[in-house]
Amino acid sequence: MKHCNQIKHTCGTTTYATCVTYETPVPEFSELGECVDIEQTTTELYELVGDIRNQIDLSALGEECLEYVETEEGKIIVKNVLLKFEAEICDLKTKVETLENRQLCDFPIADCDLDLDCLALPCDTSITTWAHVIQALINKSCE
Repeated sequence: MKHCNQIKHTCGTTTYATCVTYETPVPEFSELGECVDIEQTTTELYELVGDIRNQIDLSALGEECLEYVETEEGKIIVKNVLLKFEAEICDLKTKVETLENRQLCDFPIADCDLDLDCLALPCDTSITTWAHVIQALINKSCE
């Protein structure tokens, strides 16, 4: 503390952290034993915070298919990631439920680029679903 703000530090004689006993019991997750000082607790806390920060580093997110809400500082925070995951999972869940409740025969074939000129249904019914294709093939095979 060579360049400490002299106005802020006007409490008298400096007492170093190694000389101040930590009087509260340390939590179970602490690797410190009993009879610890403020320097030990502070050092352990800084190490824990550093580990946590490294473990929740989200800087690589957003390079794939999801876009995350960023803070004003341009950072992605865990809460926003979880909210995005929740929204995407709910969207996927809805789509899966829709697919589960739909019959294959009801799926449209408009985007399949099929040449169905030789197939026909009675009464000039348009062939628009897989059910129509299957029925037209059955009709054709029975001719």
